[in-house]
Amino acid sequence: MIVTDSIKPPRVSIILPVYNTEGCLRQCLDSFLAQTFDDIEIVCVNDGSTDKSLKIIEEYMKKDDRVKLVTQEHQGKAQAANKGRYLARGEYICFFDSADYAKPDMIDKLFKNAKEYETDITMCSVTLLDSKKMGFEDNDFSLNLFSDDFNERGFSPRETDKFLFKISTSPINKIYRREFLEKNNITFLKGLNYEEYLFFVQAYLSASTIGLVRNSLLVHRINDDNAKKNDYKKLDLFRIMKLEKEFLIRKKLYNDLKYHFEKAKKNILIEFYKTIKSLRVKIQYRFKFFFEYPFQKIDTK
Repeated sequence: MIVTDSIKPPRVSIILPVYNTEGCLRQCLDSFLAQTFDDIEIVCVNDGSTDKSLKIIEEYMKKDDRVKLVTQEHQGKAQAANKGRYLARGEYICFFDSADYAKPDMIDKLFKNAKEYETDITMCSVTLLDSKKMGFEDNDFSLNLFSDDFNERGFSPRETDKFLFKISTSPINKIYRREFLEKNNITFLKGLNYEEYLFFVQAYLSASTIGLVRNSLLVHRINDDNAKKNDYKKLDLFRIMKLEKEFLIRKKLYNDLKYHFEKAKKNILIEFYKTIKSLRVKIQYRFKFFFEYPFQKIDTK
């Protein structure tokens, strides 16, 4: 249940799944409440946190009625993000991690780009913060794939066929038009890990127009213990890739994108294999890989 409401819907809804991020949550909320673009709502979906995250959200709700609260039993980030999307009232929607924090002009720049070029999706660059080393690292979240010809305009996703599957699949550096997501019934898949891969492909290839902002507008924490996935969960990649292929076939895009998709798929599967520690999972993973690519070994060099 959303605690507060207003008659006029906000222009932008910020969806914030929250699970045991008490150490970072205040900084995250402060960064959004301090945005130069203030016509927002922050829909916090407490995903069964067992730390002080819920109390922190309730504290902020008392200070600013733009902060909303939804509580559910722990179901994972995908279900939390979906619940937030269903309750969001903004013209545009952003999905963020509650361990991250935004630059003051993030929403302003993304919103203006989306409105000016009438985009369904607008992307920006990101700065990475290593939570263990406490060091910052500039990262364009793969926007360097886009030449200068893509600046200051909206473009079709088909203009990027050659590097489509190299673009960052994370939703945290993107703003989406809510009506676009609803019309195409685009949601995060519940029950599988790495669901952002499928969400990205479905959204990106369903969009009519896409835009980008070169500026780094978000600080994203890496090496976050809450975000780590165990080895068994990496097996979900095979199912996710299968669903991506089925989507491309339904959209009649597979033949055009087959070379780029299959090449990227193989590379991703090999890279994830390198991170597996469990011998049992490695054996299962290699069996699944062999099923996809008969008589081909996983090259881990």
